[in-house]
Amino acid sequence: MNNKVYVTGVGMFGPCGHNASAFWDGLLSGRNYMSPLGLEDTMGAAPPFAGQVSGLDPGQVISKRLFKKCSRFSVMSILAAKDAMDDAGWSLGTMSLERIGIFVGNNSGGWESARKGLRVLHTEGAAFTDPNLASNWFPAAAQGHMSLAFGIKGYSKTVIADRCSGLLAIAYAARAIRSGIIDAAVVGGAETPIDPWALAFYNAEGLLNLKADSPETAYRPYVQSRSGMVLAEGAAFLCLESERSLRRREAASRVRANIQGFGFTSAGQEAAPVEESVAQCARAVRLAVEHSETQPEAIGYLSLDGAASAREDGIECAAIQQVFGDSVQDKWAGCPKTAFGNSIGAAGAFDTALSVLAMNHGELPGLTYLGASIQDNSLRFVPGISSRVSTRSSLILSRGRGGGSAALVVNNEES
Repeated sequence: MNNKVYVTGVGMFGPCGHNASAFWDGLLSGRNYMSPLGLEDTMGAAPPFAGQVSGLDPGQVISKRLFKKCSRFSVMSILAAKDAMDDAGWSLGTMSLERIGIFVGNNSGGWESARKGLRVLHTEGAAFTDPNLASNWFPAAAQGHMSLAFGIKGYSKTVIADRCSGLLAIAYAARAIRSGIIDAAVVGGAETPIDPWALAFYNAEGLLNLKADSPETAYRPYVQSRSGMVLAEGAAFLCLESERSLRRREAASRVRANIQGFGFTSAGQEAAPVEESVAQCARAVRLAVEHSETQPEAIGYLSLDGAASAREDGIECAAIQQVFGDSVQDKWAGCPKTAFGNSIGAAGAFDTALSVLAMNHGELPGLTYLGASIQDNSLRFVPGISSRVSTRSSLILSRGRGGGSAALVVNNEES
């Protein structure tokens, strides 16, 4: 038996669409999915635009009893996970629920629940506080609510590591499957940062674009005219399985990709010297490539973090250039989240899901704004709305506060 970890299902719920198929079609339509942000009670300056989700309907997936207990990010997690499981053809009634895990990347939990609950506590008293407040706002709530929704009982974990959260969750799930702790996992990330309290924290980071005059100009990394990122809410999940699980289900035809190598490093501080930050980011990329079965020259697509700040973009691009050298011109680079926003803890999960779909469809999402902008780097970005390009391997890169860098190699071949 080999030790590969296979991707058999992709699910998404976000600004571009309420399932993976709709999300992919929406992304490739060329439309911008960031809309005006009209929140009350914001603390200080608020970004003018965000990638927002409308029509959050639990349908038949979540019981009314469970729905009342869930924060917004838990609901999105359940809906995206169900989409992934349907894509994988999972029939949970025929699978060992003790051998399936749940892994979630998140950063800010369900702040809308905390804000509303604490307001009631301070205005009306403890007797009127929602008894579910303590269990539905913290980052691990989505993992617990997914377990309740689907009856999954295997080894599970929630990861909080800023924009690295989603990739770390995928890495932990793959490691658990390879080690034999579980046979399968539903893994990804969810984030709902479009809340006055959450925005106060993200504003303090200094990475948000607070001055954009249109959605089209709000989020433009890797060009000289950039002015910060735009936040997005949503959830993206994958179904991962071992070969044993595939054999039991007779589901070899469901394989979309396989998880290869992973690397995670830290510069040790937020304001580390640029040279040290570049070195550590490059080390994460090298670790991911070295721990995979993919040769550096075989990687055809680079899905990047896209902080849209001169320092962070510069570190990321310099690290890529350092690892791949002149061969970087043979690879396509992209940042699909520029069309719908950066979902922080879920960003790596969205990037991985979209990279898998891009390899499956033979079409890479582009950066539509590049034609009218001046690049500040030497990477070869996908131009326009999309390009028909066939690639077998992708590298996904995420970065976060404290100088963290996470990289993941994904291959779309079965063996």
